[in-house]
Amino acid sequence: MEAFKFRPESSDVNVAAGFVDELMSTLPAPLVKNSDGAPVALIFNSKKPLSGLSSLGYDGVESLTSGEAGLDDFKGLEDGDILVFQARENKPFSGGSTALGTVRNLIYHQAVSAGLLPRSFDFKFLWVVDFPMFTPSNEADPGQGGNAGFSATHHPFTAPLTDEDVELLATDPLRAKADHYDLVVNGVELGGGSRRIHLAKMQEYVMREILKMTDQGVAQFSHLLEALRAGCPPHAGFALGFDRLVAVFTYTDSVRDVIAFPKSMKGEDLSVKSPGRITKEQLDTYHLAFPQKK
Repeated sequence: MEAFKFRPESSDVNVAAGFVDELMSTLPAPLVKNSDGAPVALIFNSKKPLSGLSSLGYDGVESLTSGEAGLDDFKGLEDGDILVFQARENKPFSGGSTALGTVRNLIYHQAVSAGLLPRSFDFKFLWVVDFPMFTPSNEADPGQGGNAGFSATHHPFTAPLTDEDVELLATDPLRAKADHYDLVVNGVELGGGSRRIHLAKMQEYVMREILKMTDQGVAQFSHLLEALRAGCPPHAGFALGFDRLVAVFTYTDSVRDVIAFPKSMKGEDLSVKSPGRITKEQLDTYHLAFPQKK
């Protein structure tokens, strides 16, 4: 179970209750249908039994309000404080964002829109590191099509983080960490990258022995393996999402507001009426022609 505390500017419990009701009735489908369960929001109210947190039980409320180790953020609760809980399997993170992180961002934006929080103009930078090298397979992400029961969290070319992680590849690959990193600003992932595997033997070992990719699957990367065998120095990279960067710096909630030529759901660019029929003059410019119908 994961949780966080949210304190609106108004301490009116009725205002908090109205906000929570509206929030829970408009949750996005991925949060509602989350296999671990939907998020739960409770409102601290000193006038109610167990301060409105009775669903946690007496021991739960006592642990939360007494400031036990790991629960320091919940000390000094005040009327109108909103506590948000999200269940999650007790297992290592599998890469990607968590449901609680999604809820946290959603609450911030809705609270700002409702006037319960001032918009923050600060930039909070965070590097996310120590990613697991592999993630258990799931229905949503086909991965690399191997038979190992897991796939590469980032991509199958990411290098192990340390020598210890190299050894874990042979004994317990799901515990191995990757040299993969993401940059997050104000809850938005702006970019990411990794250090690549630069040895052909290591790359083929990961594909064949760890991910258990088929011969056909490995053959798709024959050009890469051939290049690595020719000699390749250690190398790494980082890619930045420019549209996301501009959206964060302009305090907009949608990248569509800063994309020069946003497309419709059909892939149409209405500003230039694209796509449209190609004229003969346009084809002639590039020495192209449509095949004649037989």
